[in-house]
Amino acid sequence: MTRHFKYDKEALLRGWDAVYDLEEFILAYRLPPLAAREIFAKAGPRRLDLANAMDARDITAPRDQSRHTQGA
Repeated sequence: MTRHFKYDKEALLRGWDAVYDLEEFILAYRLPPLAAREIFAKAGPRRLDLANAMDARDITAPRDQSRHTQGA
């Protein structure tokens, strides 16, 4: 049984946008490079895993820091 190149290419491209490279991650979340590298190393390149890690990071952030960043 032969495989069709078009379908193989589509399968490859479909999963391609499911991962970040480090630069995209830094830009998407506006993080300092060292902090982003640490999170990226722990969570991996998958967008969903990184989004979950960032959500967990926001939940555990102290309240005073969040007010400071909002300008209050």
